[in-house]
Amino acid sequence: MKKWMRIAGIGVLLTGTMTVSCWAAEYTACADQMQRMGLFRGTEQGGELDRVPTRAEAAVMLVRLLGAEDEASALDYKAPFVDLKGWEQPYVQYLYENGLTSGAAPDRYEPEQPCTAQMYAALMLRALGYTEEDGDFSYADALTRAEEIGLYDPAVIDTKNFLRDDAVAASYTALSLMPKGETGTLLDRLTAAGAVGQTEAQPSQQLFADYAAYRADTAAWADLTDFGVRGGLQAALRGTDGYQMTVRTEEYTTVSCADGMAVSEGVLTLQAPAVKPYQQAYRRETADRPDAAQRAMLYGYGPVPLALIQQIDRTRNEWTVTLEGVPQLYREQMWALHQAAGAVWEMPAQSTLVQTVRSGRIVTQQMTAALTNGEVRAQIVVIGEIEPA
Repeated sequence: MKKWMRIAGIGVLLTGTMTVSCWAAEYTACADQMQRMGLFRGTEQGGELDRVPTRAEAAVMLVRLLGAEDEASALDYKAPFVDLKGWEQPYVQYLYENGLTSGAAPDRYEPEQPCTAQMYAALMLRALGYTEEDGDFSYADALTRAEEIGLYDPAVIDTKNFLRDDAVAASYTALSLMPKGETGTLLDRLTAAGAVGQTEAQPSQQLFADYAAYRADTAAWADLTDFGVRGGLQAALRGTDGYQMTVRTEEYTTVSCADGMAVSEGVLTLQAPAVKPYQQAYRRETADRPDAAQRAMLYGYGPVPLALIQQIDRTRNEWTVTLEGVPQLYREQMWALHQAAGAVWEMPAQSTLVQTVRSGRIVTQQMTAALTNGEVRAQIVVIGEIEPA
């Protein structure tokens, strides 16, 4: 009872101060899968996905992604860049010989400088066969072009604070894309060339094929830039000491992806046995939210980004997506649990998202997960019904 009264007492703090809990690295599963295929190794300290990559590290990541490390190691260094250490030279030489980089200046690569989202997009576009010479893109619009071909999903890639984690997500996504002028994926090319074994490639190849079918089935979503979502959270909390509480939100969200604006208005209800329910109206909008929360409000009800998916299956007009933990893209929908029930919740190994699709458009979405916080367990369901604005 005391715990319930303490929680009810902090309800007045909920207005305007709701934030999403922050986890630094989201795409370790992508890194693990690429490592199993021999396309990613990390550093001596591990993946280090929670920090900014250097330009030299970007070169290494790209060469390994292309399955060309052995080829690169056999090259003599002839590139014009005079600021490289010995270990960096083979990787940069491979990129230079294959027209994938021209450095930061005619004679400098600046290996220790941060690799930006724009730089990595340009590298990846060239690796997929797109060139500035053919007019496929310019360095200035590399981010836009990367988004257009599906390399950079705006729901996933943080272009402002670009980490090794983002580079891993983009690299894994690149494996699922068709290089320019080809009919198979980049992973298919690597497998055919013997850079990746068939056994190691097969799980990802199957996932990529299933994902392509999912994106084709939801293709009409691309035309839905303005829409509304009616739904909310239902969380049932149970403690080993008999503690019980229900956290519920009922809200309506209007979204304009083109303008980067979303507004949610609703009512939060806290209930416990033998205690009068506590209710509070609230309003949230992207204008005053952190970047990650803004992406969640704008893209949390669209097609699920590939980098988040462990498995995807279809039954009639429903797609069931298995996710690792609860990705940050969907945690904003759980804000009431984090705020009302406090502390840090331990994420589950998996969560499930079920989307109903009609006429190429997602019309309903339901996420389920079970979280724990010490001796308290929360079973959550988040429902959204999507309608054109």
